[in-house]
Amino acid sequence: MRLFHAAAVALSFAAATVAAQTPVKPEAPYVPTPTEIVDRMLTLAKVGPGDYVIDLGSGDGRLVTTAVATYKARGGQGFEIDPKLVKEANANAAKAGVADRVKFVEKDLFTADVGEATVVTLYLMPDMLGRVEAKLAKELKPGTRVISHDYPLPSWQPVDVVRFDTGEKLPISGTTRTVLLLYRVPDRR
Repeated sequence: MRLFHAAAVALSFAAATVAAQTPVKPEAPYVPTPTEIVDRMLTLAKVGPGDYVIDLGSGDGRLVTTAVATYKARGGQGFEIDPKLVKEANANAAKAGVADRVKFVEKDLFTADVGEATVVTLYLMPDMLGRVEAKLAKELKPGTRVISHDYPLPSWQPVDVVRFDTGEKLPISGTTRTVLLLYRVPDRR
């Protein structure tokens, strides 16, 4: 019986070790947001000096870096599960001269702390957005701006919607169609 117990413990330890070494599989593919769309998102959200911008699924960091470098947000953070993209995003922030106010972290967006945000940006798959909406409703202050690229949050009503075409998107996604949806986190009931 002792031998069986020892074998079970060893197998459990081995399984836990393999699980800890297995990278988290992304729920959404990395698709870089074209520059025109980055600017339209940050303009629609009215990002300015009082803002702290968080990007969920931050990729190469262009949204947060642009928010701080160009729109003068006081700071920002991006959460991304791909370590190569996190490294690239931090390098891009350093090149833009904003690494002292911008940080990119390797973390699953569902476990990330977003409570400091005044603006949250999203370009995520539709099947993720119900869970994202619940997370944002729980962790963000009412009135916090949330801007989603192309896909609506399931139950919140947008305060503004902008539709346009951009040729920059065609080689990335096969379409020029773009929809930006601006939300404000509703009051908790």
